[in-house]
Amino acid sequence: MEKETSTFNLIEKFNEIANYVKEKFGANIWFVELLGRRLSYVAGHREDSFLPPEVIYLNERFAVVSNEWEKIPEKEGIVKVLKMAIKEGKQ
Repeated sequence: MEKETSTFNLIEKFNEIANYVKEKFGANIWFVELLGRRLSYVAGHREDSFLPPEVIYLNERFAVVSNEWEKIPEKEGIVKVLKMAIKEGKQ
């Protein structure tokens, strides 16, 4: 049960960050779980586009995806916060 709670909390945190990015920069980001070669949507704002999205790997299990990274000047800071959230979720 504790693992489910920490995963739920992590998904909530991912959604909070995606909402912040959407409101502040007008960009969509979404989070995926890496399942072998497949990327499975977890949270955030997905956007269907003909352009391939850029994937930033956060750890061996999760990545953040967007095709609007150029709109986000705080990209490195957001990636750092996401990595910290994942570490905190494991504790």
